[in-house]
Amino acid sequence: MLMWGLVIVVLAVGGLMTFKNLKEPGDLGLNAGRLAPLASSPNGVSSYAEEDDKKVAPLAFKADLKSTQLAALRAFAHMPNNKVVSRNGDYVHVVFFSPKVGYRDDVELYFDETNQLLHFRSQSRVGYSDMGINKLRYQEFAKLYNEAD
Repeated sequence: MLMWGLVIVVLAVGGLMTFKNLKEPGDLGLNAGRLAPLASSPNGVSSYAEEDDKKVAPLAFKADLKSTQLAALRAFAHMPNNKVVSRNGDYVHVVFFSPKVGYRDDVELYFDETNQLLHFRSQSRVGYSDMGINKLRYQEFAKLYNEAD
């Protein structure tokens, strides 16, 4: 009897995680000219974060908005396992996925033309910790972006 209860709990948790992983979070996008705050769990980074372990630096604009956007999209093109799902003026949403286990992470960019800054946010959809994956993703993106002409 106890064994069946454990099986049911494991299946329910697995089903919930799968649903959450496949469903796009509702807080994505710009709100009053900012990307959404990160969750309290340590599975994301953002240039708007205040916590040291979650904070990454915004990147400087290239010559203008168009060249900044092109450099960002070229950087993503050189990074594996991602798909640009939304591109709208001063905002880009990209989904990264793990081919082995299927986890999805949402990466958002905000092109702040007024301050000439490219803001970055990367958050895992499921799980508590990302084992530093989102920070490594930011570092790779920043390197590729800064190398782009």
